[in-house]
Amino acid sequence: MAKPKLTGAYSQMQKDMGSRIRWARQLVEPNRAAFARKQQVDRTTLHKIEDGDRAPSVFLVAELSHKLRVSTDSTTTGARTVRLPTMAAVVRGPGNEDRLLRRLPPFLQSFSRDDFTRWLKALFLSLTAPRVDG
Repeated sequence: MAKPKLTGAYSQMQKDMGSRIRWARQLVEPNRAAFARKQQVDRTTLHKIEDGDRAPSVFLVAELSHKLRVSTDSTTTGARTVRLPTMAAVVRGPGNEDRLLRRLPPFLQSFSRDDFTRWLKALFLSLTAPRVDG
């Protein structure tokens, strides 16, 4: 027995998910066949997912999101989540923030740790914000 056809909302969600997967995949690997080979997924399966003709399994979404370095939320719903590491994690261990700050340009060395973290977040958000042409 054949599966029932998806309603309009679900098919649109499936197409949107496919386009987000395609966008992220093109940033990592422009060649679809090469990326599918690396992921051990059939090329036509990936093609159908990106075109919105097939829904990926939960496990495939998790694996693709990990390999594409995007969150599963952004893959499935398009939600933007920003997770910046703490300063200690950036410099590989607690207590090394001063060493990192000494390596920065002079205008950034005067920043406090909180100022620097806010500056990094603002920079990241400005780089990831959608462009509005007009």
